[in-house]
Amino acid sequence: MSVLRESPVMKTLPIWAILLIGTPSAAATINVPAGGDLQAALNAAKPGDEIVVAAGATFTGQFRLPAKAAGAVITIRSSAVLPDRRVTPADAGLMPRLVSNVGEAVLFVERTANWRIDGVQFGANVGGEGNVIHIQDSVNIVLDRILIAAPATGQKRGVMGNGKSITLTRSHISGIWRAGQDSQAFCAWDGGGPFVITDNYLEAASENVMFGGANSQSEANIPSDILVERNHLAKPIAWKGTAKAVKNLFELKSARRVTIRNNVFENNWTDAQNGYGILFTVRNDEGQSPWSVVEDVLFERNVVRNTENGINVLGYDSYQPSGRATRITIRNNLVIAQGTFLQVGAEVGTLVVDHNTVEQGGTFAMLYSGDVWTAGSAARRPAQFAAESLTITNTIGYHREYGVIGDGSGIGTPALTGQTRAYTWTHNVLAGAGSQVYPSLTLKPTVEEHRAQFKRDYSLTTTSTYRGAGNDGQDLGIVWNAGAPGLPGMVSTTGGGVTAPFNLRILSGGEGP
Repeated sequence: MSVLRESPVMKTLPIWAILLIGTPSAAATINVPAGGDLQAALNAAKPGDEIVVAAGATFTGQFRLPAKAAGAVITIRSSAVLPDRRVTPADAGLMPRLVSNVGEAVLFVERTANWRIDGVQFGANVGGEGNVIHIQDSVNIVLDRILIAAPATGQKRGVMGNGKSITLTRSHISGIWRAGQDSQAFCAWDGGGPFVITDNYLEAASENVMFGGANSQSEANIPSDILVERNHLAKPIAWKGTAKAVKNLFELKSARRVTIRNNVFENNWTDAQNGYGILFTVRNDEGQSPWSVVEDVLFERNVVRNTENGINVLGYDSYQPSGRATRITIRNNLVIAQGTFLQVGAEVGTLVVDHNTVEQGGTFAMLYSGDVWTAGSAARRPAQFAAESLTITNTIGYHREYGVIGDGSGIGTPALTGQTRAYTWTHNVLAGAGSQVYPSLTLKPTVEEHRAQFKRDYSLTTTSTYRGAGNDGQDLGIVWNAGAPGLPGMVSTTGGGVTAPFNLRILSGGEGP
């Protein structure tokens, strides 16, 4: 049945009465009070309608967004006015709460299109099983200001986002973990995109955000055209040493055309994986997606901190046939890691590392061959090199014991020549490298001389010899004034480029949940 546009009289009617009224086709407002029939409202809504759900009320069950005739977006929103920002658990009282009464999703979004959910809280499933929000084969789905704060017993996954034109923004997802199972705040592996993940707090044990990891229906369903910007991805330090299957903060296993910019990634350690915070590691995990690739990735102006190791790039899967990881650019990032900054192996295609500031406690870069299983081949084979084309420029870090080391090819220049088909290495700093042999234009200050170049926030002092010393005439390391909005936490005092120093909150507690 049709639903009338809301009138003062209709505000007092229960949902069943509204549904009995015959109407014209104009967009309507459907109010769902506490105790009302939310699924009936979802079923009755027409393109352009707005479903207003009572703030503070709890709706228990499994709800489905049905397919509708093509048209304007249907909005589901709270009856309360929410702040115009990312939500936190403190905003829960302003939201209706949806919770499943079984061990699977509370909200199913399957084979439908054009829905927006704004200002809604979702509870964990019974036993923390499955997805809280299950999106599959759907188009133009927006999750804005949603709250998922799982209890201490955990939840396997917040949002499964398989589809096209999927947006998660201004939301808070926390407490996502499962003992002995992978867990993600957001994960998608079977939908062509685009995906927009902006301005969220996302907390999960295994992979806070992951693209790939399971079979996609076809090459057209490789997650593509992805923007991940201005998010805070973290794991609580209190999880360390507990059975939560910790792996990494962000992972691409199958993805194309990805921009990861202006995010904070923090707190990662060795547990169910070897402690790398950021992974660009192509995988065909379930064996039925040999078209899996990681292509055209830009990772820029991010902070990666308090992670055991930094960034891991893998060229091909070694367990199942896959496509390649190639055309990856890592630039203008601050990376603070206890161990290795960069690991590269298994015939990566083109990898560019430029203008990064790194404080690592171990190896600067590990290059290795490993094994590869290329799509169309009957079996895996030994890789011939770590990277076909490797560029490392204008990046500053520490040498420590091994600096750049190649598996079986030595340290420094021998590692670069032995583990790449072609490389460019210039205008880099490896503090404490001493007499180790590197290509020309490698600066080798002592550790003390190197530390004297920085302020507490990792920006350069006014007298630093690294200023203007890049091969492009810019400062070595992060170019702090490379345009608005700058790194997370930076402040623009001119309305244009960044002029104020990096905000120390990011380095000493940051943008917590």
